[in-house]
Amino acid sequence: MPEPASHEFEVQIDVPALGRASVDLIFPAWAPGSYLVRDFARHIYRLTVTDARGRALPLERLEKARWRVEAGGRPFRVRYRVFAFEQSVRTSFLDDSHAYWNGTSLFFFVDGELARPCRVTVVPPPGSRWHVDTALPPARGARLTYEAADFDELVDSPFEVGSHERRAFRVGGTTFELALYGRTNADVDRLVDVLRRVSAATGKIFGGHFPFRRYLYIVHALPVGSGGLEHRASVTMDITGLSFEDEAGYHRFADLAAHELFHAWNVKRLRDSTLGPFDYTRESYTRLLWLHEGFTDYLANVIILRAGVTKEKHFWKWIAEDWPKYAGRPGRNETPLSELSFEAWIKLYKPAENHVNRAVSYYEKGLWVGMALDLTLRLRTGGRRGLPELFRVLWEDLDGGALYVSEAAVRAAARKLVRARAGSSAARELDAFFDRYVNGTDELPLPALWRRAGLGVREVAEWQADDIDAVRAMRARAWTGLALHEGRTTVRNVVPDSPAWRAGLTFNDELVAVDGARVTAATFAKRVGDRRPGDRAAVTYFRRDELATATLTLVESPERKLVLKPDAKAKGLAKAVRDGWLGTG
Repeated sequence: MPEPASHEFEVQIDVPALGRASVDLIFPAWAPGSYLVRDFARHIYRLTVTDARGRALPLERLEKARWRVEAGGRPFRVRYRVFAFEQSVRTSFLDDSHAYWNGTSLFFFVDGELARPCRVTVVPPPGSRWHVDTALPPARGARLTYEAADFDELVDSPFEVGSHERRAFRVGGTTFELALYGRTNADVDRLVDVLRRVSAATGKIFGGHFPFRRYLYIVHALPVGSGGLEHRASVTMDITGLSFEDEAGYHRFADLAAHELFHAWNVKRLRDSTLGPFDYTRESYTRLLWLHEGFTDYLANVIILRAGVTKEKHFWKWIAEDWPKYAGRPGRNETPLSELSFEAWIKLYKPAENHVNRAVSYYEKGLWVGMALDLTLRLRTGGRRGLPELFRVLWEDLDGGALYVSEAAVRAAARKLVRARAGSSAARELDAFFDRYVNGTDELPLPALWRRAGLGVREVAEWQADDIDAVRAMRARAWTGLALHEGRTTVRNVVPDSPAWRAGLTFNDELVAVDGARVTAATFAKRVGDRRPGDRAAVTYFRRDELATATLTLVESPERKLVLKPDAKAKGLAKAVRDGWLGTG
């Protein structure tokens, strides 16, 4: 990184003699854990290949990310630059404040040689005092040099290089490290305490043992956070640095850390066979992202509760706020969850305008399916066993290595949990659960499950809420089925079979008036709210450059709020399920 201001890494690769006249160099197209082809080769410049004497070797580009070197069976050197100016967990970034790279966006591999050991030497900018953090072990006797067993480990071990803050702590016999870059208003000591609690609570699920001896949290405190990306012995988390003015900031941080750390088991070791070893050149299709991402998303909330980062009231508040968002998604039951996983490459990360009407994220639906399975298991086991125990069974049954998991293995683990206490009939019911909610499109039975877990459950319309005044209540009843882009009057979505849908409004229509009165982004909902269900409203809009008017017959809003609270009188099985769920039983 001789010129940080250029945002270009300078990479040199020394390839030994391979005994082949021609060798193909391939640049990865995607980053494992982020299911989208990103064509990282678009950032390569000044690619040259020379022999041991510095003489240029013939080089032919065969495809967008494949080059052929006529090496004549001899060793050769590859040199190139990579433009790195995308601040994300999936890519690489370089400026005068720090360097970060996720290996798939920086390194070539030699076709057919992925299993070879790799050594990487880091050369910080001249005159800088930057230090290096990575999960890779240092090479003996070589400064700033690190070793990887193979290419997979190399690119699964991101690097943070700079003057960032460093902390460390231990949980049992395992060392955890924090590399914190950027500006934040967080109490760093508290962040370390959160990570310690999360690490301990996650490890406890698996008997207090970690599948690594050392783990690195790379945390980038940025103006706007964008999430995390998991690795076998590390994680990169991009957080909003100035978002810790209240407890919610620490809760979000803990939730992200718990999600990513749980991946050290679920997806990095317990994984679909297509998710490692990887084909870095093309999509690796899997039908298990509901397990790897959705269930992980759900258990992160359980982990931070059991870690004492959040309290029981926060757990109920989270469910009450997020369930209505999911339950209001028009496309939640359009496509089986397993198929949503398979289509991730072309739909979730490249959503069309109608995506919300015809699909849902496997993260979101997978989370709620995970909760439903957790409660179903506890109802069959007297509250004692649920989703955390299912993962413990998977880990133990597969002998705790880097092993493949399948839907059949998950079903078998679920049956194993319930068979001893509930018999074979309950085990068959679990098969029906997967058929209906993973491979089918049935509505999730969560409200009924919550009631059986000792909770009081009410779904109320907004205008029936206790804290709403009469005027707001009246305005909340009329519904169009329109969703607008934030701060604009252009249509983002139209709910199928809603008043707006039946009136012919569609994506990107620009609304300008209601019954002849001009509207803005701030006033459209108010003007609609002046009317009641059954009333008509004439909405004037531009579609491209043409002005038109549609007449909507308003209906009563189907949107509902969830009121969820523990039933203090719950006894027996209901209380046992609730206590087991919370980890207090």
